[in-house]
Formats: sequence, C-alpha cells, structure tokens
Amino acid sequence: MNQGPDAGTLFTDEKPPTEDAPAGVDADGVLPSVEELVLEHDGQLGQLRADVDGLAGLMGDLIRKPPQEKPAPWNWKELDGPGAAALLTELRQWVDWYNGRYGVTAESRIPGCWYQHGPVVEELTGVWVAWRAAYYGHKTPNDAAASWHERTLWPAISRIKKGTWGLSACNPMHKDPRPKNEPSTDNGFAAFVISLEREPEGKQA
Repeated sequence: MNQGPDAGTLFTDEKPPTEDAPAGVDADGVLPSVEELVLEHDGQLGQLRADVDGLAGLMGDLIRKPPQEKPAPWNWKELDGPGAAALLTELRQWVDWYNGRYGVTAESRIPGCWYQHGPVVEELTGVWVAWRAAYYGHKTPNDAAASWHERTLWPAISRIKKGTWGLSACNPMHKDPRPKNEPSTDNGFAAFVISLEREPEGKQA
C-alpha cells in the first residue's frame, strides 16, 4: 500500500533546490539591463587597457635598462680569462672567414697579429656583432647587409689599417704601438677625486 509523503515534509519552510541561473541572470532570475551590460563591459575594457599599459611600461623599462645591467656577452671589460678566451676564439673564426672573403688585397686584409692589439680587437668585435645582426634573424629582404658594408665594415677596416693605434706599423711583422713604461693614470688621480668629493653640490667642474 502506497504511503503519502511524509507529513514532516509538507509544511517545511525549505524551498526545493533550483538549477543555476543562466549566464547573465542574477539569483532572482532578472536579466540585467542593456545599460548595466554596457557599463560592465566598459569597466572590463578599462581594466584591460590599464593592464596592457602597465605591461608596455614594464617592457619599455626592460628594453632601456636590462635587468641588473647585465653586460653583453661581447663586453671585453667584464670578461674573465676563460670567457675572454672563448670570445676571442669565436672572433678568430669570423676574422679567418673575413680574410678568406674580403682580404684579397693588402689594404683590405687583416694582418695575423690583430689579436695582439686591444683597440683592434674591440673594433673587430663591433664589426662582427653588427654583421650577426645584419645577417641573422631576418625572413624578409631589407637593407641591413648593405648598411653593414657601407656604414660599419669599410670605415672600421680603414681605421684599424691607418690609425697609429692599429695595424699601420705591423708590416712586415707585429709592432706594439703602446708607449712603454707610462702609467695608465698618474699619481695625481687620488688627490683629484678627493678634491671633487669635498666640493659642495653644483660646484664640480
């Protein structure tokens, strides 16, 4: 014999469970007005713009100033012995390629003692780095290679071949152009720095 519902459940104040309201409908089943939807949409767009602007500013700061001012891999000043040896070996490979490709005359060829001249090593490093930037990482035609020849390669070769600090004296053999027995900085430097530190702000030369 079927029994009716339990009497305790007929007079309860609890409401039967309801399904979740569709998206955009509040708990009372009321649809938001068009004005409310537009205002909510505008608020979300404003937040997105603020987030994008913040990211753009952060990226700009990183481009202008790399994290912790990390030196570039070709910064000779910051390299230790093994790091300098590794970079010089890479540069030597490029110089050998250059001489095979461009060194067809005495004027264009880099003499074999190039690595013994610090300023020449710095110049050739700059030429090599610019060459990599011009010849790697591009998929569409541009004038980077032509600009490298005109603005970087030949002016640098002229400087290191003709400059008294460069390779002009190394024919037929290497000669060190640096002055002998001359300190890089004389003994007056420490006193000069102390005099600057003692001057009031805005008075330094």
